[in-house]
Amino acid sequence: MLFALRRSRCAFEALSLSLCLLAGCSASEAPDDALPRLEGPEVARIVPAAQALTGAHIPTVDLASMDEAEIRKALQPGSRCDFRYTTRGKPVLSMSRRPDGMTAGGVVKLNGYLVMLEAASSSEADGSTGDLRLLADPIRIDVLPDARGSRFEARALRRAEANAILHVGQRLQVGYRGYLDCTDEPQTISPGETSGR
Repeated sequence: MLFALRRSRCAFEALSLSLCLLAGCSASEAPDDALPRLEGPEVARIVPAAQALTGAHIPTVDLASMDEAEIRKALQPGSRCDFRYTTRGKPVLSMSRRPDGMTAGGVVKLNGYLVMLEAASSSEADGSTGDLRLLADPIRIDVLPDARGSRFEARALRRAEANAILHVGQRLQVGYRGYLDCTDEPQTISPGETSGR
C-alpha cells in the first residue's frame, strides 16, 4: 500500500512538472486577444467562362452556391435578383438590375470560380420563353417563370417559383427548379463587413 501511494505521488509530481514546462513553452508574446483573427473561406476568383470550364467534366457541372462576399466581389451594390434552389438557400445565380428593373448582368460559380454574365440584348433573348437570359460564351442561362404562360412582370418578386436552365455550348443543358427573389432596394453592407473588392 505504501508503495502504491509513493508511486501515485511520483506520477502526480511528474504531471505537475510537465504542465509547468508546457505552460512556459508559448513562443508568442502577444496576449490571446491580440493574436490575428482567423479569416473566413477565401473568396473565389473571377475568371472567363472558358477558363472556369477548363478541366471540368462538363456533364457534371452544376451551379454552386455563393456567399455574400463572392456576390459583392462580382456585382456593384444595388438592387438585384437571386435564384436559389431552396427558399432559404444561398444564391446560385445573382443578377444586378438597372433602375428600370431590367437585368444588367450577373454572376454564377462554376467549378470553383466566379463567372461574370452579360444580360442578353433584346435580339438575343427569346421573349416567348422568359424575361431573363444571361450569357458568357460558351455559357447561357435562362431563368423562366415556373407557371406556363406567365412572365416575370413584378418589379419586386419574393420567392417566385422559377426554373433556371444552364446551357454549356451543345454539350450540356440542365434545368433547376428553385426560387427567384428580386428587390428594388439596394443590398446593404453592414458596417463591419468588407466588400470583397
